[in-house]
Order: sequence, then structure tokens, then C-alpha cells
Amino acid sequence: MKTITLKYVTETKAGSFEYRRQVPVALRELLGGLYEFKKVLGRSETAAIRAYPAYHEFVEKQLEEAKRPSPKVATIETIRTTMDDWRDAVARLKALGIDPTGPLHREYDGAAAYAEFTPADALAENWQVRDRADSIAFGMLNSNGNAKPPEPTFVDAAKLYVKTKVDGEGDERRKRQRVDRVTDIIKTALGKDPKLCDLTRPHAREVVAEMLSSEISPATVDRYCNDIRAIISFGIREFQLERRAINPFVKIDIKGLRAVEKADRDERNPFTKDQLKASRAYVLAHAGPELRWVWRLLEMTGLRVSEATGLEIQDVVTQGDLPHIDIRFNDIRRLKNKASIRKVPLVGDALTAAQEALSAAAAAGRAGKPDAPLFPLYGRERGGDAASAALMKNVRKVVTDPKVTVHSLRHNMQDRLIAKGVSEHDRHLILGHSRGGEADRYGSDEARLVATTKALKLSFDLS
Repeated sequence: MKTITLKYVTETKAGSFEYRRQVPVALRELLGGLYEFKKVLGRSETAAIRAYPAYHEFVEKQLEEAKRPSPKVATIETIRTTMDDWRDAVARLKALGIDPTGPLHREYDGAAAYAEFTPADALAENWQVRDRADSIAFGMLNSNGNAKPPEPTFVDAAKLYVKTKVDGEGDERRKRQRVDRVTDIIKTALGKDPKLCDLTRPHAREVVAEMLSSEISPATVDRYCNDIRAIISFGIREFQLERRAINPFVKIDIKGLRAVEKADRDERNPFTKDQLKASRAYVLAHAGPELRWVWRLLEMTGLRVSEATGLEIQDVVTQGDLPHIDIRFNDIRRLKNKASIRKVPLVGDALTAAQEALSAAAAAGRAGKPDAPLFPLYGRERGGDAASAALMKNVRKVVTDPKVTVHSLRHNMQDRLIAKGVSEHDRHLILGHSRGGEADRYGSDEARLVATTKALKLSFDLS
């Protein structure tokens, strides 16, 4: 009997030999959201050994290509639209005292009337065309005025979207990159920058098909469609096209998405009791102080990693009868959705960890800066990803199950609350899930905090 020693290959319970290799966090988005490479190489060692070289080479090539600098995608700032040229033309004429959006010539009654020679005529006689904006301006000078803007395109909507909803945000760079990415996808799939009024359902299907054919995962395609849908809806509203344009990306079908969503639901398992005990012990013995505080908060509150690392000093309240963390939008990070805005009770070791973190901030001279990050090493853009990766290195020292990750702590919290009979509404309040309907409207912050504090104390058997 051969003894298989191929790297990344393990024998499954079913007796097959499977290649499994996690994709580094930094490369996952570049590989279309791929979490790991997984393939059954065969039902016997001999078959696995035969199939291994080709598949391993394929994986190595994929990872190597993902590490290479990608060709620059044109940004919306570098894409020139007809709307941009039209605005420049109007601005140039206005700077010379001519407003082409109003009438340029006096209207006369009767066929024998002679047209009046106007300043616009004088400018037109000596106008020099140097670029597209000058060409449009020349056309305006030779018209009757009342110039109307051209039909807005997807890029026009994207530019206004960035200016209105992205500029100045804490995660501005990441959001800009996503807008640039979907803009490039739209132009590549349709071969042009489409007018909003011309977009149809077949166009949407064409864009989705282009993404899927480019081996972008269905989950990533869904995220990109969300971005595209938001930009189009914004453009329709801001350019007042409600009666003339539709958003064809609403409820667009994405082949394979349902299977991915089901797999995602099964992707992570909660820690077993022994796994949690071993992971906690390893983290507290080997991680730095900030990571240790973050772990303790995650374990006792069910926070998302980015919610914990994105805390500002002013977000942590350890005094009074209801100590808590205020999860809100701040300058460090944004939140997943509006339901994520909440106050999460601090009980037991989570309260102790928060107090220790605040004491460390005071010792470092940051107590007088309420908007300073509670965790300076990770209180930055993508700091949550860095903390998650660092914690995972610790967890993997004692837990090898790929379905158990740092995010599994939220699953543990959910299971703990269910086991103690905590209502679904209060569970959603603690974990930041959407409650829906009337449940989102009623109850003061203090009343909710009282209820969730009782729930957390009950789940951890605290008096």
C-alpha cells in the first residue's frame, strides 16, 4: 500500500483523495472571491498521484498570476463623456459672456425680417476648434440657443454617484475602486458607455454573462450587480429619468448563485467546546495585546471583526449600569448595513477587555482624543482584514477544520443565545441582523440595551 505524501492532499471520509488549498486573503478578490482550491483527484492513491501534477501546476499558476500587478483599469476620472464636453463648452461660453442655455437670437415675426447680428455671431466668426468641447461650443454659437444637455450615460451616473456618495467617506478608496471596476465591466461587456435610457434587460444579461465567462464567481458577480444597480438607480433619480429609463439589473438572475449561497451557509462551523478553549488559550498566550482584546470582545459579544477593530474610544462606554459598545458609522470604517447600527452590551470578560483597552489608551495619551481608534494597529482601512488574518494564524495552530474560522465566533454566539431561549428579535439586536417590519421602529435605545444585556448575561450564566 502506497503512503500518499502529496502536499495539500488528504483522504476524505468517503475514501477519495482531495486537493484542498486555501487562497491567501490578499488574493481572494483578485481571484473572483475564491476562498480555496478544491478538487477530488481520484478514488485511489495511484489515481491521485497521476492527477496531482497537472492540478497543482494549475493552482500555482493561478496564484502566481494573481500576485502580478494587474493592468490599470481606467478610472471614471479619466473617462471623458459627452456630458463632460457639453459642460465644458457651456462653461467656456459663459466665461465669455454668452449663456447658450438661454436664447441667443431675437425672434422676429414676418418673413422679411433680418436677423440681428449678436455677440454669439461675432464669436462664431472667429471661433477656433481645438477639442470636442470647442466643437460643441461652436455648434451652440450657431444655434438659436437654449442648449440642452446630452443624454446621461452610465459613466455620468457613476461620476455623480462618487461625488455625492463616496467622496470623503472612510472607505473612499475601496468604494472608488469598485465603481471603477463595474464601470470597466459595463463598457467591456456592452462595447460602449451606454445611455441610461437605452439600457435594457438583455443588456443586463449580457453583462452578467460576460462576468461569468471571465471566471468571476457568482457571489462576486452578485456584489458587482449590486454596485451597478445602485449606480443606475441613483442616475435615474438624479437625472430625473423615472419616466424614460428602467433599472434592468433589478432581480437579475445569476447562474450558480443559489448553490454558492447554500455553500456559504455551510461554509463555517461554530467552534466546538474544546476548539474554543484551545483557541482562546493560544490567542491569549501568543497574540499581541490588541489582538487579545479584540478576541475577547468577539467571543463575548458576537461582533464582526471589522466592527471591533473599527471602534473609536468614544464608542466604548464602561461606566454606569449598562456598559456597552456603540456600533455606528465612524471615520475608521463603515458598517455592513443599517441593521448593524446598534448598542452591544459589555458583560463579563468583554467588559474587562474593554476597560483594559481604554486604560492602555489613556496610558498612551489618547484618552483626550475621543475619535482616536481604540486599537491603533487595526483602526484603519482594511484593519479588520489584517486582524482577522492575524487571529486565524493563531487559531490554525490548534484548529485544523477549514470550516472553523474567526467568524465562527458569531455562530457560537448565535447558538449560545438560542440554547438559552433568547428571542429572535433580541438575537438580531445583539448580532446586528435585520429585524424587519415594525420590530425596527419601536423601543428606545435604553430599553433595547436593557433587554440585550439581560440576554447576554443569561447566555453566559452571569448574575
